[in-house]
Amino acid sequence: MFYGYLLVAADWKKIASFQLVTEGQVIDLPKVFREKSVNSSPKKNNLSEQQLSSYIIRIKDTMENDQLYLKADLQIIDLATKLNIPIHHCSYVLNNEIGKNFRDWINGYRVQHFLKQYPIVSGRITIEAIAQESGFKSLATFYNAFKKEKGVLPTDYFQKSTS
Repeated sequence: MFYGYLLVAADWKKIASFQLVTEGQVIDLPKVFREKSVNSSPKKNNLSEQQLSSYIIRIKDTMENDQLYLKADLQIIDLATKLNIPIHHCSYVLNNEIGKNFRDWINGYRVQHFLKQYPIVSGRITIEAIAQESGFKSLATFYNAFKKEKGVLPTDYFQKSTS
C-alpha cells in the first residue's frame, strides 16, 4: 500500500483492460498511457550492412568449424570473446539477423550433431549419453530442444524415419 494505492507488478502487454483501483473507485487509465506501455520500439544498431554480413559469417563459421556447441557450459560471452566482438553485437546478430536467441541457436547445432551421431553409435550407447556428448547438460533440455527443432520427440522421430 502506497498512500492509499495498491501497487501490483504486471505484464502490461498481457492485460486487456487498464484500470487503477483506489479507495473503492475504479479509474480507467488513459488510452495514451496504454499505447505507450504496450508498444516497444525496435532495437537500433550502429552496424553497417558489411559489418553485419561479416559478423554473421564469422559467427556461423566459428560455431561449425570449432564445434563450440559441444561445450555444455557455453555462454554468449565465450563466443563473443573468441570472435573479439562486443557481446551486444553478437546478441543482436543472433536475435535479429539469424532469428534465434543464443540458447535456441546453440541447441539447434546440438540437435543436428545428435542426429549425425545417433546412427553411428546408437547400438553402443543410450540416447541420453549421445545427447550429453552433443553438449546438452540435462535430458529435459535435450528433449525440449529436440521437440522445438523437429516437432516431435526423438523416439517418434526415429520411428517415423525407419518406417
